[in-house]
Amino acid sequence: MVKLVEILDIVQKFAEASKAALKLDVEIIDDERRFIAGTGRVKQIFGNKIKCDGVISRYIFEKGEKQLIVNNPGEDEMCRGCDRYGTCQYLKAIYATINYNENVFGVIGVAALTHEQEKLIVNNEEAMVNFLDKISNLISTKIYEREMLNQVERYTKMMETVYDNIHKGAVIVDKNYKIVRANKYLIEKLDISSKSMEKKYLDEIFPKITLNSNLGNIKKAEYEEYEYKKENISLNLLYASTPILINDELELILYFFEDFKAAKRFAFSITEQKDCITFKDIVGKDNSIIDFKNKVKKVSKSDSTVLLIGETGTGKELFARSIHNESYRKNKPFIAINCGAIPDTLIESELFGYEKGSFTGAEKTGKHGKFYLADKGTVFLDEVENMPLYLQQKLLRVIERKEVERIGSIQPINIDVRFIAATNIDLKELVDRGEFREDLYHRLNVIPLKIPPLRERGEDVLFLSQNFIDKFARKLDKNIKGLDQDVKKIFQTHCWNGNVRELQNTIEYAVNMETKEYITKDNLPIGFKVQEKEVTNSIIKKLDFLEKNEIKKALDLYGCDDEGIKKAAYNLGISRSTIYRRIRKYNIKR
Repeated sequence: MVKLVEILDIVQKFAEASKAALKLDVEIIDDERRFIAGTGRVKQIFGNKIKCDGVISRYIFEKGEKQLIVNNPGEDEMCRGCDRYGTCQYLKAIYATINYNENVFGVIGVAALTHEQEKLIVNNEEAMVNFLDKISNLISTKIYEREMLNQVERYTKMMETVYDNIHKGAVIVDKNYKIVRANKYLIEKLDISSKSMEKKYLDEIFPKITLNSNLGNIKKAEYEEYEYKKENISLNLLYASTPILINDELELILYFFEDFKAAKRFAFSITEQKDCITFKDIVGKDNSIIDFKNKVKKVSKSDSTVLLIGETGTGKELFARSIHNESYRKNKPFIAINCGAIPDTLIESELFGYEKGSFTGAEKTGKHGKFYLADKGTVFLDEVENMPLYLQQKLLRVIERKEVERIGSIQPINIDVRFIAATNIDLKELVDRGEFREDLYHRLNVIPLKIPPLRERGEDVLFLSQNFIDKFARKLDKNIKGLDQDVKKIFQTHCWNGNVRELQNTIEYAVNMETKEYITKDNLPIGFKVQEKEVTNSIIKKLDFLEKNEIKKALDLYGCDDEGIKKAAYNLGISRSTIYRRIRKYNIKR
């Protein structure tokens, strides 16, 4: 709240003007009962408090009287309690209250010390009362003005604080696009001093920027792109402007600048929050999957490249997302790229981006690739074996040097990303056939992790089945409790080439079709309606698969030359002729 002392120079001028008009000395007292302004003898006691608890304290500050006339100071009944009662030097006094918002801020008054002054007051009493009342109102107006000024100053400081602390660049320019002020964020982002921006035109700092007071649409976040380059600084910015009108006339223009990468990371963080996959979401009770999850968790905290190897439907992307969400990059983008789903003609521009005008049909503003958008986050390259050979060299450069070079550009852009790749085939075989670069293979194969297929996870097929039944029963509002015994046997002998995805689809189909409490074989997809002979065949296929795997493991351990095959046969408990037949039967490459 404003005090009279805050406008002391104005109050004193009013006191001096009042003396000139009334021919009497004036005294002004604030709400702390101190003499703060006045003329004549009052000047000698500025800062002193009134010495008595008399009329001013009791009738103005306590009772709220707006006007007060004391005819016989020191003898009047209202003067009782004053320590000068009976000895007051005043012969007559008039006071008017200084009010603002129904609060008493002070008192202005005149007093007669001589009979001549007393006579002057008596003869002009009403005029003097009215005059003091008007002066008190003028002082109240000045209090209001100071109050408003203080508020403006407070709001200005508050807005300046906000202006300097918003996580966006902001520049105010006049209608001629001369810079009035730039906020702290932009100055630091551009690594430029505020003085070097003062009185310069906007396009001096941002060459070729669009000068338009209605550029873009801030409300709908429609921004233009701008590439800022200065010595060792290269920034991709988004910007928009909005006019500031005063009396319908353009006076100022506010430009907002946003870091493109930061904006994209924020957008990805919002979209990814609702799909935050962690290791808890990958369920299983078998030791094989528990041990594998523990192994994957160990590498989540590092920045090393991971190669996930697994059959279709084993959950390669789930593991990749879990690794990302367990890492320090979890609040940054996770960009999943299916290398087999993007046409060869588009994959380079999708991953690396391009400069404007690079080729026919290119967007006029150019385009940022997915690697650029993933900055500070994780890139997941699914089906990496489908990456065209001509792009594998560029991918190797991105992984090794952390640089992206857009189509049509010779200027590399630094990025900071972690790579996770996934495949369902043996990349080494592709390397041997010349279909995959060996240097890229070794760069991706830093931490190879093979996801166990569902058929090697023991009772997990039944455990996961129950989880999926509970999930789809709730979703479809059905009272289905589980699998009947026949279906359990079928599931335990099925090969599950599609792994967990195949199991999930099977359960969803069955829950839709089943009308009883337990899923029966009659309501399984057509592929599960097998005869006993087919069940036997599936068991044989499973045994063949296990035999092939064990032979491959033995050959990996002992070698594929004649001596190695001899040792492998001995340790497998079979003859040399038998192992050679199995190698030919299963087409195992030596």
